[in-house]
Amino acid sequence: MCKQIIRKRRPQKGSLKRVRYRDGKLWWRFQWRKPGEKNVTTKWLGKCSKMSKEAAESQRDRILEPINAGLERPPSSSMMTLSQFIDDVYVKLKRETKRWRPDSTESTSLQILNDHLKAHLGPRLIHMISRKDLQDLLLAKATIGYSYSVVQHLHSFMVEIFEMALADGLIRINPAHSVMIPECKQPKPKLTLTPQSIELIENSLDIRERLIFRLDTVEGLRPSEWSGLQVGDAKDDRIRILRRNYRFHINDPKNPKSKREVPLTSRTAAILKEYRKLLVDNRPEAWLFPSENPKSPMDYRNVFRRYIQPMLKKCGLSEINYRAMRRTSATQQKAANVDAKTRADIMGHSVDVNENEYTQTPFDIKQRAMKRLEKRLVQ
Repeated sequence: MCKQIIRKRRPQKGSLKRVRYRDGKLWWRFQWRKPGEKNVTTKWLGKCSKMSKEAAESQRDRILEPINAGLERPPSSSMMTLSQFIDDVYVKLKRETKRWRPDSTESTSLQILNDHLKAHLGPRLIHMISRKDLQDLLLAKATIGYSYSVVQHLHSFMVEIFEMALADGLIRINPAHSVMIPECKQPKPKLTLTPQSIELIENSLDIRERLIFRLDTVEGLRPSEWSGLQVGDAKDDRIRILRRNYRFHINDPKNPKSKREVPLTSRTAAILKEYRKLLVDNRPEAWLFPSENPKSPMDYRNVFRRYIQPMLKKCGLSEINYRAMRRTSATQQKAANVDAKTRADIMGHSVDVNENEYTQTPFDIKQRAMKRLEKRLVQ
């Protein structure tokens, strides 16, 4: 039986010579090969009159040190497919670092990865996937009619996954960096409610749904936040957000900013006071909005579907949902001249999200702004 001969890779020395440069002077020229490349790399280290041989050799050694130590290596011809890398490396790391919430972010992220990226490119070897493959996938999704949000999330996953593969030495470059997000179908208008609509809907609801509606529309709570409230969290003039009930999962609020105290308007405080008189269980640990089983809180989706949505349809506002209600809170706060930082702290997110995602500018606000401009110009 023949023994397999394992050859050791010899340390690279390169070529250091005195060579006449374009200016006619002698320079130290160093040439070497980078791992995995056939072409020679050249670097002019300095003039021989100003750099000794020892200094040139020292600079040469610094260049070769990471190569000879194995820190620089050619990309491996890995047989790992994109699906394998996503499952065994990317998703695993997201879970270990707890970057995805198991009850919300993880499920939506895995759906995009499975239905779009893995379904089309999953069986391909990761180092064989090109920029054109990724760009064609995004173009196809946009052509079919997927929203900008889905396409943008898919693009973000591409960049992050291939950046991780690059760091692991599986690919030479990140092909997703030069992929562009194509034009997608126009998103639906971001609807909000006017003060008149708020009054109309509020007067049409029973006391429990009226309180829920105001907590969403005026105080700006997320539906999972009011659903996770306990009796002890509701004070006379404020609500403490300490947990959330997201799709039957009781856990911490969405992000660190979400754990907060929200001041109540006088009208909401009055409705809350009347509502608490109707509660059978007033213990601090009892649910403020209990389901038919007092041991569990109400499901905010059922509340909307059974009680709030039918009333919205009667009022001619069938396109309004929880997000539009919360958007209304940010918009009306801005109309009341509440600054962006305070708005963001009340609603439990960043200033950027409040300004760009939630706050809208009603026509009457724009009109007043133009009148102020006109008044300034005619002076």
